[in-house]
Amino acid sequence: MKPNRSKCLWTACIAAMAICMTMSVAGAGDPANLGDAYISNVTGVNGECVQSTIDGMTQKWDIQAGGTYTVTLSNVTDCANQGSDPSIQVIVKNSGGGNICPLTANQDVLNPVVGQYTFQVTLTTQCKTLPILYCTTGCDTNTGLFARDALAGHEGHLRTSTFDADCTNPVADDACNGGATPTPLPKASITACKFYDKNANGIKDVGEDYLAGWPFGICPLDGAPEQQTQVTGSSGCVTWTNLTIPGDYTVTEANANETNWFHSPDPLPPPLIVNGSSTIVFPTVGETGTRTFGNYCTLPSGGLTLGFWSNKNGQKILTGSTTGANLTSTALAVLNSCTSMRNANGTVHTWTNSYSAFRTWLLGATATNMAYMLSAQLAALKLDVNYGYVDGNAFDLCSSMPVSGLNSLTSTACDQLTMDGNTVSGNPTRVAQEMLKNCIDAINNNGAVVPVLPCPHTFPSPTPCP
Repeated sequence: MKPNRSKCLWTACIAAMAICMTMSVAGAGDPANLGDAYISNVTGVNGECVQSTIDGMTQKWDIQAGGTYTVTLSNVTDCANQGSDPSIQVIVKNSGGGNICPLTANQDVLNPVVGQYTFQVTLTTQCKTLPILYCTTGCDTNTGLFARDALAGHEGHLRTSTFDADCTNPVADDACNGGATPTPLPKASITACKFYDKNANGIKDVGEDYLAGWPFGICPLDGAPEQQTQVTGSSGCVTWTNLTIPGDYTVTEANANETNWFHSPDPLPPPLIVNGSSTIVFPTVGETGTRTFGNYCTLPSGGLTLGFWSNKNGQKILTGSTTGANLTSTALAVLNSCTSMRNANGTVHTWTNSYSAFRTWLLGATATNMAYMLSAQLAALKLDVNYGYVDGNAFDLCSSMPVSGLNSLTSTACDQLTMDGNTVSGNPTRVAQEMLKNCIDAINNNGAVVPVLPCPHTFPSPTPCP
């Protein structure tokens, strides 16, 4: 008698479907309300022993009884907002020592990852296995879902165990005595500070203020109870504590959305911040200390050109009307504030109150005698500052000097003109005067300067690790 081929094939299909269905459901012993989330990381807050232990197709997080731990849940996508809630409630279940609840698990405030939450739990009399319920309501164990392990998706547990003194060889701690106490590892703290570097030299000078609202991140977090990304407060600083040493830590500052913000150069030899990079790597021996980051911004200077001061708009400011013939006493005093301005032939220029003479001198300037062109640009800049178009306290990156005042761009230019008033081609002083002329010309053409006060700044969600 021939076998029924159709019946055999149908039976095989049913068997295959049964196998697939069996593989898609929770394993034997797993609760029915097993969620999608899993326990992705556990760390001891005060140096407690922690180890991920794999036994066949299951994973347990072995911990010490009585310790405090930071627990991370990942793939929490089956709560009300599919992993976008800023926080959820958690219950750590234990039949012996009692449930620990309610606990709040939070996303990283500044750098949230969808479905990733972290909470801290302290054991008292709890021991043996401790499953985790998430997305719960208060301490109601009839709410929420059980977290899985990270291996095969079975129910995940914390499990109290005993350890050797070096936190190895965990053995299930059925007696709940906590096992050997490991020698605490040395700890370090790292502080990062942010200041507004209004002279862009990388050094926090007197009068330079700390900046609030600037994000910093650290990698690795390595036991620190603080958030991996922190924002500076009124002190301008953030600190991470309880860091294990020896070890390397990288502190990274966020980059502002606004493109007119820049990292200050690091003046330390050798530099720990290179080419404006915002990353600091701490030595392999570990370190406790502070790193100070400087940043500066730039804005258009507001400067006006030689052409402005020689047209009707400039004439109105300098004489009081668009047809005025005489410079005001204020304008004349500004021009006379440097007594070494030069003419084409290198002689000292003598000012009168004639606007026409001023205009002719200004527009006649050429670089044949660099001192003459420097004088014309300097006169325009002095007028820009006096009449409020350029902030004399702003910092000029071109010359690395303040715009006006003592030891400034304008005073240095005047000193150069006093030294040599006839810097034609071949004169060695011409190079320095040309550099100053170019810097002043840029400011008179609304070029960028560093303002005294910091510019507005906003940030994307910063990435803590480079």
